[in-house]
Amino acid sequence: MRLELTARHFQLSEPLRRLADKWVRKLERFDDRIIECQVVMDVEKHRKTAEVLLNVNGHILKAAHESHDMYLSLDGAFEKVEA
Repeated sequence: MRLELTARHFQLSEPLRRLADKWVRKLERFDDRIIECQVVMDVEKHRKTAEVLLNVNGHILKAAHESHDMYLSLDGAFEKVEA
């Protein structure tokens, strides 16, 4: 699966990169038909938003989560996709 990470308005840290990679590996075990995963993380003042887009055999699954912490936002978005 191809993983694309985008950070808007902040510098992407290595721990955030590893967290996204951990979630992607977990999803790969769940469904081997996932072709691509795009993760867009955005910071606007106190709002931290993470959006996950999965391409599963040509079908796009999208989930987003917003919180005060990017780690929580990333976990929340991946949990929504996983559900």
